[in-house]
Amino acid sequence: MTAVPLDLDALERELGSDPEFVLHSRYLTASIRVVIGEAQSFRIVIRDGAIAEIDPVVTPFDSYDIQLAGSEEQWSALLAATPPPFYQDFYPAMLHHGFRIEGDMETIMAYYPAIRRLGDLFRSVAVSEVPA
Repeated sequence: MTAVPLDLDALERELGSDPEFVLHSRYLTASIRVVIGEAQSFRIVIRDGAIAEIDPVVTPFDSYDIQLAGSEEQWSALLAATPPPFYQDFYPAMLHHGFRIEGDMETIMAYYPAIRRLGDLFRSVAVSEVPA
């Protein structure tokens, strides 16, 4: 099973309009690199709690404050409508399945509710893209 590439325009709309993400990301200034195996990588730039941009082209030379990275299989499990055990959230996926949360750990812990909500929004965008 492989992960469906996320629609970044839909993701940007979700992030900007989700009250829970807006609340938890207030004051956050960070660059979040997302690596979905070989299928897709992108960078979400947040300045003072607002989405500044989503960069669809990421290279290994681009800096980041937080990285969420895993294989396509790990992302498929994380983005499933009903995730299997320990794939409901990035942290248990890291502890039990080798998913990677990397970068500035102080920022990650301070803003983990926003990062966790980011995962929920990734899932809602991915599930809405699955063909019937």
